[in-house]
Parts: sequence; C-alpha cells; structure tokens
Amino acid sequence: MKTSSLVKDYSKLSDANLNLKAQSIILALTANPNFSATAPTLAVFTSIKNTYSTTLANAASRDRNAIAQKKAAKSALVLNMRLLGSNLESLALGDRVKLISSGFDLSSLGESVPALAIPTGFTLSDGINAGEVKFSMKAVREAVAYVFEYTTDTVITKESRWITKVSTSREYVFSNLPSGVRITCRMGAIGRKDQEVFTGMLTRVVQ
Repeated sequence: MKTSSLVKDYSKLSDANLNLKAQSIILALTANPNFSATAPTLAVFTSIKNTYSTTLANAASRDRNAIAQKKAAKSALVLNMRLLGSNLESLALGDRVKLISSGFDLSSLGESVPALAIPTGFTLSDGINAGEVKFSMKAVREAVAYVFEYTTDTVITKESRWITKVSTSREYVFSNLPSGVRITCRMGAIGRKDQEVFTGMLTRVVQ
C-alpha cells in the first residue's frame, strides 16, 4: 500500500490563492492535537504568512519596490510551506487522518476529489455595532474553509482590491467599516485540492 504523503510545493498557485492556502493551513494547525509542535513553529509560519499578506496588499499599488518585496515574501512563504509539510509528514508517520487534519493537500493516490457544490444562501446583514457587516451562507459539502471578501470600489474590475478573510466557519463579521459607504461583497468555499467556488456579488450600505 502506498504511504500517504502531502503536497508540499505550492509555488504554482496564484498570489491570492497562495495567501488563502497558507491561511487555511494556519487555521487547521491551530490547537491541532496531532501537531502540537512543528518546525517551523506555527508562530513563525504565521508571521511569514502575515508578512506575505501585507506585501501582497502593498503590491496592488504597482510600485516596483513593493512588488519586489512581495516576490521575496512569496519565496519565503513557499519555502517554509515545503519545510512545514515535510515536518508534518515525519510527525504523522503516514497516518492519513492526521495528514488530512494538517490543512495541506494529500498527494494523489488515484482517488477522485468530489466537486464543490455551488454556494447558496449568501446573505449580508448589519452587525451588532455600527460599522459591522455580517456575511453568511449555507454550509458547502466538502469545503474545508470559507472565504469572505469585500471591496469599496464602485466599479468592479480585475484590478479591484478585495479585503479577504478566511475561516472554517461559514459566517464572519467585518468590523470598523466606514459608515455610509456601499461595499460589494462575495463569499467562496475552498475544497481539499484548492478548489474554489464563489457566490455572486451583493452590495450593502454600511450602517
């Protein structure tokens, strides 16, 4: 029987998808009893991921220096994902359940991956406090995480800058939003093999 292993090279992912994948790994490893101590540590890996997230957002300005910093941060993140994946494999000793819990993808063993269903029930509502908007949708079977995004751009283009959060919950509340501003929002579900399925867009005026 072939020993289960992890996909450790994520260099081919787009910048945004790499950011989402790293965040889903952090969520999976947080308080995970299967991997209480890792190398690099979860704190170090989270710091590297946060640096990448910051430089990715800054690179949207198209400034050459910002883009160079993003590329350097991406290389560091890809390297540490590879190191972390190798460490998790050594800790799991081929235990498939433990490997799945890591947030990394399993290397293909010939099995097919169920397709994600189209997300339904996407709604926006006011939060308890001013400047809060609550995102929610129905649970998506086979999803391992959910993406929440909004932009204040009045015209949506490929260059629109989206504020993104990732969670294992299908609900999320954005806070400290500017009151009176109309935001455009969407949600997505993430599957085990970097599958992504997004909802349509909704708009709402922040209270």
